[in-house]
Formats: sequence, structure tokens, C-alpha cells
Amino acid sequence: MKAVLVSIRFKRHGSDGLLISVEELSRLASTAGIETACTVTVKLNQRNPATLIGSGKIEEIRILAVENSADVIIFDEELSPAQQRNLEKAFGGIMVSTRTRLIIEIFSDRAKTREGRLQAQLAELSYDLTRLTGRGLSMDQQHGVIGGRGAGERKKEYDRRVLRDKINDLKKEIEEIKKERKIQRASRISVPLPQISVVGYTNAGKSTFLNYLTKDRHGIYADDKLFATLDPSVKRVHMPSGGDVLFTDTVGFIQRLPHTLIAAFRATLEEIHYSDLILHMHDYSSPEVKLQHEAVKKTLKEIGAGNIPVINVFNKLDAVKDRIRAWAPVSLRPVFISSVTGEGIPELLGKCEKALSERWQEYTETIPLEKKNLIQFLYSCCLVGRTEYIENGAIVTFRATKENYARFRKRLLSAEESF
Repeated sequence: MKAVLVSIRFKRHGSDGLLISVEELSRLASTAGIETACTVTVKLNQRNPATLIGSGKIEEIRILAVENSADVIIFDEELSPAQQRNLEKAFGGIMVSTRTRLIIEIFSDRAKTREGRLQAQLAELSYDLTRLTGRGLSMDQQHGVIGGRGAGERKKEYDRRVLRDKINDLKKEIEEIKKERKIQRASRISVPLPQISVVGYTNAGKSTFLNYLTKDRHGIYADDKLFATLDPSVKRVHMPSGGDVLFTDTVGFIQRLPHTLIAAFRATLEEIHYSDLILHMHDYSSPEVKLQHEAVKKTLKEIGAGNIPVINVFNKLDAVKDRIRAWAPVSLRPVFISSVTGEGIPELLGKCEKALSERWQEYTETIPLEKKNLIQFLYSCCLVGRTEYIENGAIVTFRATKENYARFRKRLLSAEESF
């Protein structure tokens, strides 16, 4: 399948983000298996309510589509249902699609787990629900008596009801999966281990990084494509100074991620909420890394994960030709790595351990023999390093979060007061 890509630039916004928008649209098309025939940039002062763009550009794009035997014309800007229908008519019946629809189709195609597939279906149906219109030959509203309902209006209401029923069924299934995820998360917490979420712009190298950490034991799929992996994976990694940490590879973010996808994949993204630390992975080789950085920050804030400590990691050091000009401000305290060669990763893991030690602090406590069940409590929610048994009890050295240490102290004090 071949496509003509249409990038919209509103003059009042200037050229910020234009290059990344054009390149991303092309890479999204490639990920979906669509060949880019050509790209057209349209400069607008304001939207045309009927067709978004003017008649002159419509004709120019139509000719390009015919000359290049294009099957579809994809807009980087969202279109109303009426605009999409009018454009398809003006383009002589050539299919018209949008960036949002393209992303949703990629998610639907690449999701592998049951949860991922359900969430992709939910996003697709939620998007389709907003596209329903009540006009056109198949939904003619001019039939029927005054004050009654025409055939088209009845069909529109029927279609909406069917979609809403399917959406409700999907939401129920996803809720069941969320319950299963809570059980899985509870089992991970009971280990317990510190948790680090690896987030970043799509194609920043998150999966390659995790493969390096685990020495490819798990064979996490990684490819030079947008949204190469959609389903989160949690892997146990042994740290240099000893002890293990859970690393979670999350779905990649993107500029203007459709709200239907943010809502549908909230169950997946909520893993980030339970992290002790976030590694914000950047593609250091990208000329648009600054815009990508802002897009990820914005999405983290939208999902309520803006208060978790962050280490800014600049990946693909091996692919950067001019490090002097590459964007990586000192204010972000950047850590530079290459997930291919391993350069900088030992330093990064050291910083991770330091950051985790601020949250998982070390304590030493003496537990009375009569309350030896508190040792089991420590094993259930803390990282026990050493236990030395003495005549009247045990001296335990462990790492714990402030919250869990407070819970332990409360139990210990209540135990002491009861004797």
C-alpha cells in the first residue's frame, strides 16, 4: 500500500515540531506497512470547516496521489467526520486517514498479550464512536414524518448502541485483568524488590537497554521501529553492589498520543505509579530529542507520575556524530550510555543504586525473641541483608522504604508496650 502524507503547519505556531511531525508520520506509515509515495506540507492561517485545507491544495494532493498510484492520503492533523468525508469525495474516492487512526491501527496490530489486544480494541472502538455521523446516503435523515425519526437517525443510534455495548464489555474484561495485575503486583511487592520503570519516547532504545542488562536471557523484542514493543515486561536484574531490582519496560510515548490510547492503556501505564525510580530514556542521536523530552514529561504528568524521582538517560551514544551540538542540558544531570556497546551503563546502575538507597534506607533493629514473627514481616516488605541471632532475640539489618519502616516501628513499639 502506498500513501501521500499531508503535514499541516499553522503559521501562528511557527515551525516548531514540524520536522519531527513529518518524520514521525512517515515512520508510523512504515511501521504499519505503508510505503510513503510523497509528503506534502500545507501552511494554513486557519482551518477550513469543510475540508481543513483549501481547494488549491486539495487539487495538488489529488494529482500527486493519482501520479503516484497512492491508495490512501494520511493527514498529520485530526479531521472531523465531515471533513474526512468531504476530502474523500474531493480526492475522487481515494481513502483518507489520520495520524491518530494510524497509531491505533499499529497498536491493534502489534499488541501481543490479551490485555494489550483488549486495550487496543477499546481505543479503536472509542475512536470509531466519535466518528459516527448521521448524514450521507447510508444515513439519510430526510426520511420519516415531521417529529419522527428517519431511517438514518435510527441507524446512527443503533450503531452507537452497538459500539457502546462492545466498549462496556471490553471495559469489564480489562477490569478483570486489572484485578489479575493487582495480584501479580502484590506478589512482586511481597518479594520485595525496588522497582524501576524505563520510560521514554518510542524507539529510544528501552528494550535494547533491558536486553543488555539481562544479557539477552529473555529475548525482549527490539527493533528500529516506532512502537516495536507495546506490552510491558518486568525483568529481574542483579545490581553491581549486590541485590536485585525489578526493571519494567513500558510502551513508548509519542507526540500527541491520542487521548483514546492514554485512557485505554492506563492499566498498562499505571505500572509506572508503583516505581521507586524512573529512567527517562532519550534517543541522544535524534535531532528532535528536546521535543521528545517534553512530550514524555507531559505524558508522565498526565498519568499522574510526575512526582517519582527521575534519572535522565541519553541512549545511543554510539550513534551520535557531534556530541557538542547534541541536546543534553546540564540541568537534567544527563547520564550517557550505549545499549549496544554497554558504554556508560555501569555508571548508570551506580546512580540507580544511589537513588534507590535514598528511598530504601538501611536500618539495624533488635527484635525480641517473643516477637520473632516481626522477622517474617521484615522479609515480606523489606530487603533483609543480615540476621544475627542472640540470646534474647535477633539483630536484623535490612533496607526499607520510610513507609514500611514506620509500619515496622509501630508493630515493634506496640509489641514492647504489651510486655
